[in-house]
Amino acid sequence: MMTLPPDLERYIEQFSAPLPPILDEIERDTWLKTPYPQMLSGKIQAGLLGFLTGLVRPRRILEIGTFTGYATLAMASAMPPDAMIDTVESDPVTAEMARSYFERTPWNDRIRLHLMPAARFLEKVREPYDLIFLDADKENYPLYYKLLKPLLSPRGLWITDNVLWSGKVLAPRDPASRGIHYFNELVARDKDLTQTIVPVRDGLMLIRLQ
Repeated sequence: MMTLPPDLERYIEQFSAPLPPILDEIERDTWLKTPYPQMLSGKIQAGLLGFLTGLVRPRRILEIGTFTGYATLAMASAMPPDAMIDTVESDPVTAEMARSYFERTPWNDRIRLHLMPAARFLEKVREPYDLIFLDADKENYPLYYKLLKPLLSPRGLWITDNVLWSGKVLAPRDPASRGIHYFNELVARDKDLTQTIVPVRDGLMLIRLQ
């Protein structure tokens, strides 16, 4: 994961639009109560997710990998009034944490949290999504490529997190690194898609249909 000097991070936060205050609480609780708090998106990435949501103005949002709900609420805070988010999480502990935060926000009735394996959820979906955020089990990224591509609406945006994986994609040896690298190759070879990698945090790939 790429990190900036703390003073530069504070500078970026100072001159970026404020995030929903509840995100500070989620960040604190995630570091105190979960074994892998580094999975949290963080303020800079959350700001970018919210900004992109505001640009796309999606009516249907899909998030694969809710974790504690930090990124979910970053997107929810910027979505249009008629939009809905489907967010999918397989860990009941972090899903319950996320649900408890959702219930305290103005967007709770427009967030549908699905506690199940993502592949099982995706096999049932028929309607396309205008914004997709993929941030789940990395070894299955190639499977998600196959399942998510048909669900991207013609003018939609697909954001995939961790595509640089702390640089381990340069010499992928473990299952997660190999899964991410293969996903990157699949997208790059797909003539239906155009994409760019933004080196924010651990790398975000922005994907859309040609």
